[in-house]
Amino acid sequence: MKLRLALPAGLFDTGSASLGTFIVQAYAVRSLDADALGVYAVFFSAYLFASQATQFLLLYPLEIAVLQLPRASRIQLLRRSARLASIGPIAAVVGVIAAILITGSAAEGLALGFSLTMAAVAATSPLYEHTKRMLHLSDRSWHAAGLAQMQLVALILILGTMIVVDTPVHWVPFGALAGSHVIALLMAAITIRGGEIDSLSTPLGSLIRSGRWLLISGMMPPLATLIAAGLIARLAGVEQLGFAQAAHVASRPILILASGLSAVLGYRLMEAGSTRTKSAGNRYWRLYTTILVIGGGAYVLLTGFDWVGNPMAALLPRAYEVGGLVLVALGANIVAALMRPVRNELIGAHWEPRVATVDTVAAAGLLTVAAFSGSLDAFAVPLGILAGALVHVVGYLPARQAMYQTPSRVSDRAPPSGLT
Repeated sequence: MKLRLALPAGLFDTGSASLGTFIVQAYAVRSLDADALGVYAVFFSAYLFASQATQFLLLYPLEIAVLQLPRASRIQLLRRSARLASIGPIAAVVGVIAAILITGSAAEGLALGFSLTMAAVAATSPLYEHTKRMLHLSDRSWHAAGLAQMQLVALILILGTMIVVDTPVHWVPFGALAGSHVIALLMAAITIRGGEIDSLSTPLGSLIRSGRWLLISGMMPPLATLIAAGLIARLAGVEQLGFAQAAHVASRPILILASGLSAVLGYRLMEAGSTRTKSAGNRYWRLYTTILVIGGGAYVLLTGFDWVGNPMAALLPRAYEVGGLVLVALGANIVAALMRPVRNELIGAHWEPRVATVDTVAAAGLLTVAAFSGSLDAFAVPLGILAGALVHVVGYLPARQAMYQTPSRVSDRAPPSGLT
């Protein structure tokens, strides 16, 4: 698929999926009081942690391996690779336990609903996201966009039904997301037709060895975010964490735009890193940065301040209760998003250890800022994100320059040896 056709599909895909997440988060911001919203923020961080664990340990290594196959053939691995997501429920239980321990007595009356529904969405999200990425990897970006649209429609219907039947609010956000994932996956199983590649099978141990560095780098952000949420809840209070969560939701469209661009450009950037084709990497990075800066800048002007023409201020007034919080969150998200292409290039080049090292230091930066949340209050969250993003700038850019000066290894180009 040509880039000019695939890029709108990627934006439509992640736009639809992220709109669904935004809708349920906006519902939580408007329906929960500040303390309960802080508890929700901890459980949401735990959900990200559990979901990413499954993806980075097994699914992302597989997706990197299939880059060596012709694009049209990659979807043929989906039915067999889907079973790798079976560890999702285990990771979900770990996430629930962590969230309960962090929130403690603050979660009384909320823990059961948040725990069961968060576990459900953490168990279904990895396979749903993997399915869409495999479609993008196979040049079926508009199929991925269609699947995301199915999930969005299902989510709206489920959310509306739960509101109409007066479902307790702490069962709604994660419950609606989990239900929409299940419906989308059922539709994918019916509509996606893929064969089998009998000659391709990557041993599970090989995937885990390949994924161990990805697991470290991928888990550092959600793990640090989860620990930081606990620190902020203890030092500044769950109410401040709730304000920070509201500001994060208001600034989320920046991340939606970045995810949409990454859905299509991400694997192309990984291919550029794998083959050390710097000209292609520069081309895709320039395209990504131009769209992100223009779109992000326009969004900052529209929503960065509490003024009469700001739609977010009307939709999420709690996000603007702390002056300047949304503006700082927007700036932090833009800086963080600008480094995504470089990360993709380094991973495609099999420089996962370097990525893991930088991500670990970035996580330490986030936690360092969170340790001062007693003074920073809600600003500890976006300032922590900004600190981590600046570590990425300092760590990723020199690594990218060195990577393109290093010839690609034969093993980088060799096809994967199997899947069991």
